[in-house]
Amino acid sequence: MKVGTIGSGVIVDRMIEAMKMTQGIEVCAVYSRTLLRAKEFAQKHHISKYYDDLDKMLNDDDLDTIYVASPNGLHYSQSKQALLAGKHVICEKPFVPTVQEAIDLFTIAKEKKVYIFEAITTIHLPNYKITASHLKDLGDIKMIQCNFSQYSSRYEKYKAFEVTNVFDPAFSGGSLMDINVYCIHFVVGLFGKPDSVQYVCNRGFNGVDTSGTALLFYTDKFAICTGAKDSSSPNHVYIQGDQGTIRVYGSSCGVCAHVEVLPTKGDMIGKKDTSSSRDIGVDQKPHMIYECEDFLSIVQNHDSPAYEKLCQQTLDVVSILEECQKQNTMV
Repeated sequence: MKVGTIGSGVIVDRMIEAMKMTQGIEVCAVYSRTLLRAKEFAQKHHISKYYDDLDKMLNDDDLDTIYVASPNGLHYSQSKQALLAGKHVICEKPFVPTVQEAIDLFTIAKEKKVYIFEAITTIHLPNYKITASHLKDLGDIKMIQCNFSQYSSRYEKYKAFEVTNVFDPAFSGGSLMDINVYCIHFVVGLFGKPDSVQYVCNRGFNGVDTSGTALLFYTDKFAICTGAKDSSSPNHVYIQGDQGTIRVYGSSCGVCAHVEVLPTKGDMIGKKDTSSSRDIGVDQKPHMIYECEDFLSIVQNHDSPAYEKLCQQTLDVVSILEECQKQNTMV
């Protein structure tokens, strides 16, 4: 893969470093809205080519893949533009805000005989796969709790009525799209698309959800997915069954640094807890490397089953996000 990047935020810094650590991927060019910013960003990462004209970068024959990490509201238009230019696309989460837009992108990719991926780290991680393999140890699963909350560096500006992209509904900002998407992907990857969804949130002055909880209902269980940009909490996942609980923690559910199995507990009032957890996780490489490796493998091996599985999960999650957004805008 020879990659050109769109965007110059911290997520692009991290992706470039992950790609440099992935054999078979080379970052060859960067794009930013101003030539000065593009040049500075390219020099920072020791990349020779830089553009402030997106069409010119997309017409660069040395590139076969475009990584889209622009503001959320630009994901659809820029990904579509790259696909029409015959490039593979790696689009940062959240993929797009509507199912119709997602279908459109997948259709264009198929017509152009290229691939488009959603860059959601969670489902590619070894510890996530280990979690999936140990679900059978929990007996009948009753409840999943996911919390990914971190105080946004831009929230102080927002409280002063200065709206940046991450708190702008026009740019698909807000806690659901920006951060809770990780929790929802975590659950859907393990249990599939829910039967129904409910969304409750704290809304800011412009209607954006600064924090919220999505309730995902299944026939025999439910999941609580919480995301916040206006407050913080220890980030964790608990998968609770009648024979035990899996806890995933460490940074966020998009990193899954630690995984352990906890025994079931009865009434603990006045009792000393002498039970011990069982660590089932492994030490992982920097977490963004795994998605890069999977995308490269699919492209090189033309792995249609793996690709279709990723596409379906993205469609399922987009449908959940779209329904939650509809509920958020209801009076």
